[in-house]
Amino acid sequence: MSEQMETDRKKKSFPFWTLLVFVICAAIWGGGVTVYRRLEQEYAAYQVESREAFSVSNVYLQGVTVDGVDLGGMTREEASALFKDRQAKQSEAFALVIQYGDKKWRMTSNEIPLVFDAKAVLDRAFVPGHSGSLSERLEAIESAGNGAYAYETSYHHDLTQLSALIDVIGESVDREPVKATLDAFDMETRTFTYKEGVPGIRVDREKLKSDALQALESGTSDTVLTVTTESVEPELHARDLEGHFGLISTFTTETTRDRDRNTNISLSAEAINGQVVQPGETLSFNNCTGRRTEDKGYREAHAIVGGVLVDDTGGGVCQTSSTLFNAVVRADLEIVKRYAHSWPSIYVNRGEDATVNWPNRDFVFRNSTAYPIFIRAWYENYQITVEVYGLIPDRFARIDLESETIKTIKPSDEVLYTLDETLPLGTRQAGHSKRTGYIVDTFKVYYDAEGNVLERTKLWRTEYPATQKEIVYH
Repeated sequence: MSEQMETDRKKKSFPFWTLLVFVICAAIWGGGVTVYRRLEQEYAAYQVESREAFSVSNVYLQGVTVDGVDLGGMTREEASALFKDRQAKQSEAFALVIQYGDKKWRMTSNEIPLVFDAKAVLDRAFVPGHSGSLSERLEAIESAGNGAYAYETSYHHDLTQLSALIDVIGESVDREPVKATLDAFDMETRTFTYKEGVPGIRVDREKLKSDALQALESGTSDTVLTVTTESVEPELHARDLEGHFGLISTFTTETTRDRDRNTNISLSAEAINGQVVQPGETLSFNNCTGRRTEDKGYREAHAIVGGVLVDDTGGGVCQTSSTLFNAVVRADLEIVKRYAHSWPSIYVNRGEDATVNWPNRDFVFRNSTAYPIFIRAWYENYQITVEVYGLIPDRFARIDLESETIKTIKPSDEVLYTLDETLPLGTRQAGHSKRTGYIVDTFKVYYDAEGNVLERTKLWRTEYPATQKEIVYH
């Protein structure tokens, strides 16, 4: 009885709160389904937008233009090929002709390349829609459709190449002016004539470059430009040279009354008369006379050979070479070779002689001026004279020589006997004579027109050895 009652009591006490839990769970489930369906719809929309946004990852957006050309749907390679072809056609249309007289230069893009910025512009045009977030990409797609991305290319000419080509034209047309110069010297009248200078021509490079650049920028094909030149005056005119050429120096020595010796002096003077020495060139006394032989008219006369006075064909020509030397040194020319005699000469001061002997000893000088040097030489009335003509120096009026004997050397009083087995047996003959020796310093002295000393320069030291009396025997 009691068990039945307990069972009935339990049935009557069912918990109603479980119903509430059930309802709440049902509500949550229903809401979840709704949210899920909404998210599912949003995700589907996102997938659509994503496909749209990322479908252009390798091509330009629709509506993106460069120079008015819509690149939408093109790859970068396709767009590059398109513009490369357009640039080639544009380059082919360019030509410029420059002329001077019968000379013509035709310039195209092969000589003056066109430099395009198309690659950089195409790179910029590809950026929209290919970077940023999804929303930024979608915004770019929309903007492209509204014409927001329109680009323009440009080009310029390679001015470095243009300048180089203008220099080539200039070098072809330019003509350097020729300054007036010495034309000739009349040995008889002692007068100079001059060759007039010739104006030069120079291309006005700046004007040509400006005109060429203007023509290039106009884009007109086969424009013809005429080269403009200007005259360039020569550095010197003939009038500038007149009065600047004449006698630079002269020197005269007295000869003996020996007819044979004077004949040799006259012949050697004729050999150097009329000689012209160009700037930088040398003149050799021996080359002028050649070997002094009887066939040339030279006679036997006293000459110093090996320190002994003997009769020799051409004896006396050393006076000609010494006179030439004195004229040349007073013309301020460079002395290349000069030898002194074994003892001082009577016709010039000590230290101021220049001996010659074929073919070993020679007198040589160089024309160290910028213009030719002309030599006049002649024998007359027991005198030989040498004159030097050319550009008259402006830093001095004249040059003279001064020689100082700084030491006198006394010879031995003993007689020197020298065996010479080449002589006939029993021969006794005079060798070296007893002579006093000298050591001499020679100076070159420059004077102005008033006779004031401007400069005093030591030329050289000359040693004339002392010799004792000699007897040569066998």
